[in-house]
Amino acid sequence: MTNFIEVYDNALTSEECKVIIDHMNSSNLKPGTAGQYAEVKVDVKESLDLSMNLNDETEIDCMIIDALFKQRNKYVEKVPFLNEIIQWNVCARYNLQKYLPGKGYYKDHCENVGSNARVLAWMFYLNTVTDNGGTYFTDYDLTLNAVEGRCVIWPAFFTHVHRGIVSKTETKYIATGWFQYI
Repeated sequence: MTNFIEVYDNALTSEECKVIIDHMNSSNLKPGTAGQYAEVKVDVKESLDLSMNLNDETEIDCMIIDALFKQRNKYVEKVPFLNEIIQWNVCARYNLQKYLPGKGYYKDHCENVGSNARVLAWMFYLNTVTDNGGTYFTDYDLTLNAVEGRCVIWPAFFTHVHRGIVSKTETKYIATGWFQYI
């Protein structure tokens, strides 16, 4: 049985990743929130986040949406039944996240906590982290490495519990969001 976790390497170019990271590092990043009530809980998640909106159509938004829809189409080709369910599309709100060395999303979680509208989750790794720094899907005993430009798409439900893998020595940058019912 498939795990419905799809990995698309080189979804963003190295140059695009650098532009996004530079944007993050020149922005006012805020402590990341987690859970149903979007609270800062450092025992759950320690990140510096920048909330974004695809409707703003900035250079960053355009890079993300262009790459994301190419990968979304590949995902639907592999899981065509997604065309049969109630209409869904990308959620305009998404997050850019920076995890400093020793920081991460520590707690097992799924992406449907607090929002029953989410269908799929997506994530772009914006840099390669060689000292851990990936994502671990507990039910599949699957570790994905943080590789620059890599896009990962997976179901947003309890079937896909995951957590970050903390790098003690390197900073990890990601862009992440959801597809939801419309």
